[in-house]
Amino acid sequence: MAAVIDFTKRCVRFVCRHLDPPPKDDFPIDAWTQSKEYAAWFEAHRVGESELVRQRAEVATWQDRPLFSFIVPLYKTPSEYLHTMVDSVLAQSYGELELVLVNASPEMTDLAREVEGYVSADTRVKHVMLDGNYGITENTNRGLAAATGEFCCFLDHDDYLEPDLLYRYVLALRARPEIGVLYCDEDLVVREDDGFVPLHPLFKPDYAPELLLCKNYIVHLMTVRRSIIDQMPRPDERYDGAQDYNMVLFATLHARAVHHEPRVLYHWRISAASTAANPDAKPYSQKAYRLSASNRFRACAPGGHIVGSGIVNIHNLWFTCSRQERVSVVVDCADESSPDSFLEYFLQTNSYDACEVILVGSALDAEPHERYPNLDLTLVEAEASAGLFTRFNRGAAVARGTYLLFADSTCFFTTPEPLEQLVSLCQIEGVVAAAPKLLYTDGTNRMYGIAITPERIMPLYRGYPDDFPGYQCNLRAFQNASAASVLGLCVARERFEAAGGFDEAYQGEVGSAELCWRLARNGGRIALTPTVKLQTGVVCPKERYNLAVNAPEFSSEDIAQFDAEHPGVRAGGDPYFNKNLDQASGYFQVPVVPEA
Repeated sequence: MAAVIDFTKRCVRFVCRHLDPPPKDDFPIDAWTQSKEYAAWFEAHRVGESELVRQRAEVATWQDRPLFSFIVPLYKTPSEYLHTMVDSVLAQSYGELELVLVNASPEMTDLAREVEGYVSADTRVKHVMLDGNYGITENTNRGLAAATGEFCCFLDHDDYLEPDLLYRYVLALRARPEIGVLYCDEDLVVREDDGFVPLHPLFKPDYAPELLLCKNYIVHLMTVRRSIIDQMPRPDERYDGAQDYNMVLFATLHARAVHHEPRVLYHWRISAASTAANPDAKPYSQKAYRLSASNRFRACAPGGHIVGSGIVNIHNLWFTCSRQERVSVVVDCADESSPDSFLEYFLQTNSYDACEVILVGSALDAEPHERYPNLDLTLVEAEASAGLFTRFNRGAAVARGTYLLFADSTCFFTTPEPLEQLVSLCQIEGVVAAAPKLLYTDGTNRMYGIAITPERIMPLYRGYPDDFPGYQCNLRAFQNASAASVLGLCVARERFEAAGGFDEAYQGEVGSAELCWRLARNGGRIALTPTVKLQTGVVCPKERYNLAVNAPEFSSEDIAQFDAEHPGVRAGGDPYFNKNLDQASGYFQVPVVPEA
């Protein structure tokens, strides 16, 4: 009976907490729903006619002009779709291209006649007539067989391009000839009257392998070097609906470099048959997405498997540790706080045997050894005046584990197998540190990654409910970020020591961001997982969305210290936080366009 009463009380507390009035400040609206602001931004940033004239003149002076093949499967394509798409390709300011139209609707004579009209008018257009519809994957294969370009671009029959897309891609290739995959920002548009209305921008990060494992964030305009495609096993109908995801997973794995063009150069039309409007429009694609992700996951993390995120075509990864490397959990016990709460929760949630717990504080006694005889405990003395990162460095100095994980005595994991997941994530090639989603005491997001931008060093997604999907639903997927909170941060001890540990001059989370930057500066990645959640002892502020000031743990003094140590780093932008977004907002918002 007591258990039932306790359960009832907990349910009442849960309901009451979620019935609290909303905070006084407004819930931040991200770029996805800022359609009015985005429309103004897009008009201010799209290419003008005079610039296109200049681009064409510049292109004429280039000696090396690689050929781009656009592969476009057609199936019952409406006339307006065809003309909008074809005209946007042929209008490119960089004209070294061929357009391969794969017609899988032989019964539609009007469509064939219109395509032949383009063939007659422009020698760059090819018409591949099929005797029937073989599915999107095989239709694409037939188009590839007819393509002759050094690069292949994959365009949907109902979408269209900005005229400077290829010019921007070739500029990138001229700067970095080793690039094997290119993509750009895009938006979702709807047809109204005689034009299109831009609605939802997809401002993407630079190449983010762990995010790509969970979802196809690259989408359009995926362009792949032909030599990479020729290495790829020929896909079949099992990949219908996810043929582009299957290809980009393979291509990015084999490319020497991946380029993201941070300009909105592709327009994804919203229609009844498009997944842009309805992810369930092609239900067969969901199975194909899982197959594609599973293939890549097995290659980078044998023994793991795909789990659902609760959102269509977004998957997460669940790791199975075949061999447990020793982990040293370094726990800050500042302000004379008792470690008992942390240790109790750790015993309840930890299933990882090969670990030790290192308690660092100024008022520790030997009692934890007596109360927790089954834990491998080490006590480290640190004077009360020692800073946070001094305490963490002292704990790390006595660690015996292969991996370090940092926490404080108010934290506890709310998800199963946290050490297994974080350590396994660290073992993916290129990942130099892993981190969980960090929560406030009420379960709302404290941060899920840190951005290092020209305007701020700031937490991402702060104050959102835990189950909120976030911009492009990325709160439900693995993330790559420039940095993560020190709480829950997992890093190989060897890497930590090689980097020199934490810089003890910092007082708050900028110190963690600075370490992450040093760990990743030579091409490494910080990866975060929503499958691991760490609840902290910090109460969510009532004004949780205050964008006017730096977050409390990200002081101006610490940011100035970062700038002094690493001049010019912030000015270069954050590769995982798109430069087109408001650089002072951790909520992925469209910046305000100044009035003319």
